[in-house]
Amino acid sequence: MKQRTRALIALALLVPSAGTLAAPDAPAGSPRIGLVLSGGGARGAAHIGVIKILEELRIPVHAIAGTSMGSLVGGAYAAGLGAGDLERAVTGVDWNELFNDDAPRALWPARRKEGSYRPTWNFSIGVREGKARLPPGAIAGQNVQLFLSELTKGVEHLERFDELPIPFRAVATDLETGTMKVFERGSLPLAMRASMSVPGVFAPLHSEGRIYVDGGLVRNTPVDVAREMGVDHLIVVRLLGDPMKPEQLNTVVGVAGQMINILISQNESASLAEIDPVRDVLVQPNLGDIGSGQFNRAADAIAIGERAARAATPLLARFSRSEADYAAWRRATGRPARPIERVEEVRVVGLERVNPKVFAPLERDLEKKPLDRERLVDDIRVVYAKGDFERVSYRFEREDEGDVLVVDAVEKSWGPGYFSLGLGFSSDNEGDDRFGLRGTYRQSWLNRLGAEWTTSVTVGNEPKLTTELFQPLRLDRAVFVAPYLDYSKTPLSVFRDDRRVARYDIARTRAGADLGTTLQNGIEARVGAYFLSNDTQVDTGPKALPEGSVNESGARVRVSYDTLDSPYLPRTGNRVTLEVNRPLPSMGAETDFTRAYARWTGAWAFGEHTVSTDVRGGSSFGDHMPFYEQFALGGFTRLSGNPNERFRGNQMALGNLVYHRQIATLPAPVGRGLYVGGSLEAGRLWDVDEMLDNPSKWRFGSSVFFGADSWIGPLFLAYGLSDGGDHTLYFMLGRP
Repeated sequence: MKQRTRALIALALLVPSAGTLAAPDAPAGSPRIGLVLSGGGARGAAHIGVIKILEELRIPVHAIAGTSMGSLVGGAYAAGLGAGDLERAVTGVDWNELFNDDAPRALWPARRKEGSYRPTWNFSIGVREGKARLPPGAIAGQNVQLFLSELTKGVEHLERFDELPIPFRAVATDLETGTMKVFERGSLPLAMRASMSVPGVFAPLHSEGRIYVDGGLVRNTPVDVAREMGVDHLIVVRLLGDPMKPEQLNTVVGVAGQMINILISQNESASLAEIDPVRDVLVQPNLGDIGSGQFNRAADAIAIGERAARAATPLLARFSRSEADYAAWRRATGRPARPIERVEEVRVVGLERVNPKVFAPLERDLEKKPLDRERLVDDIRVVYAKGDFERVSYRFEREDEGDVLVVDAVEKSWGPGYFSLGLGFSSDNEGDDRFGLRGTYRQSWLNRLGAEWTTSVTVGNEPKLTTELFQPLRLDRAVFVAPYLDYSKTPLSVFRDDRRVARYDIARTRAGADLGTTLQNGIEARVGAYFLSNDTQVDTGPKALPEGSVNESGARVRVSYDTLDSPYLPRTGNRVTLEVNRPLPSMGAETDFTRAYARWTGAWAFGEHTVSTDVRGGSSFGDHMPFYEQFALGGFTRLSGNPNERFRGNQMALGNLVYHRQIATLPAPVGRGLYVGGSLEAGRLWDVDEMLDNPSKWRFGSSVFFGADSWIGPLFLAYGLSDGGDHTLYFMLGRP
């Protein structure tokens, strides 16, 4: 089977059940029909095609049991959606975004956005109670859960699944005992989510003290579950596909996938033996090479399901009903007449260390008000974007005083300490090679106001140590203080006559504190004071610049606003930053200058095409800054074709226009996509050191590149050409 990596994600969609059929009733003398939907990941879209034919043949369904994807389709059908609704939902959703747990970057807190420009791998090791812990799965399922809630809206108040328009059962596996769990009551979306929790791919679902994973491990085709619901006949839909090839079994993923296939095959054999060839009908769509993770081929799978069901029409036709009887059944299986209209109370459960007041916006926006589902989802996404939760879902409970919105807030089980790694490497054919391995540790929720302590260490040819305590003075982070300490050692090249003549090491030691505010529109502003010592030493080449240690202690102001959807290959949004630094003699500074820097980045998407611009400017307002503080141009998209930081000056202007086109989508959580593009750039420096043969004039550059936005950070392979005819190859992975 192809695409086995995403096939594991696919196995994430299965479900069964138990109990006695309550409704809807079949006309007197008419048989009750049960529908069994097996698991199979993306192949499960074929179930929708089968249901389309059942509707075409006017075959009523009186009970449904499903596993994994079968639970998704079956649960939504049981909740009142028709085949057309299901088809639009499955083919219209962006599955890659659905399997991406994170909220849109525009919703992230300013602090988290800023940290994304120092990329780490999209994986963290937790520290809890002094022990290292791993995340329970590659995908927590946050967006999947919200999708399931949307599919089943209108029946949230129904506690028992027998009360649904069509009685329903979802099948999961109890991870501790290895036994089958049949969900017949509770939260329908949570039951569906439990059924599709493929071990190692989706995080298990914790519910009522138990841990549940994918039901396909014990009952992929829950024939017995449907039979126990009191039906007379079963329509069983079992999904087939191409077997895995020998070469696919040479990888860890392939072996794991095949092991799951073997488990499923064994329990399916027992289920198939329970099918009565006289009373029941078995429909087996053969999905061929459609992998269990290829959700982009949902339309193809639906069509295959239709053909398989149509081929079985001679057997299915005996269950057909008259137009009048079928119309009556459809009316009985529509959405309940009394949907949730008003929220009397918002109740948050599951919190351990996070302050409950984090959820105050939900109470403000929803409590004692008519239900606004859009607002509900938006508020949940904002809370989830803070990065403290494994899952934030919702359900409704009907009590005497009215409908209660219950928010299940599941904090990250592997926190509150998080250790992550990042690898950065950049190189050009001019000999500027930089590499670094970064380790970052973040301790969250040090107190009830949400204090964080973050420490980052980078080893390589640009070593760096940074530690900062972020202490909000209010829970909403409207006001905060941030003391910090950092040390860095950075190489700096000196060019003369278009060639590198020397390389210096700039060692900086800084300690300071900021007072800041975060505004509701996403603007963060900081003002602070710092003690700074710069030590300059020649590494290679002649002594072209002064050496020694200089005190540059002073004050700074920084303002930022960021709505970009990605820090490196954005498709939408804007970023604006403004920073002013001023050494102060009153703090012992031995230099006297003002350094101001401003930058704006904007991006606009047109389908698969994106145009972005990056405009930067800097000035010392007539002061002469030390060479290492001057603004630099040169490098990829900063006058491409030139080596990194080839030109320096006390005043700077740079603008570029970048185009990129997405050529492939990466499966979550691997990344966002692959891109090709190019850039045009123009820049100029003023007040330059003439001794370095760096005349003040406008310069131009251009580039073409291949890029990837991946879980290990950005990747670029680029070719740059300058207006002087110089050309440079660039390779960048992450950020050193």
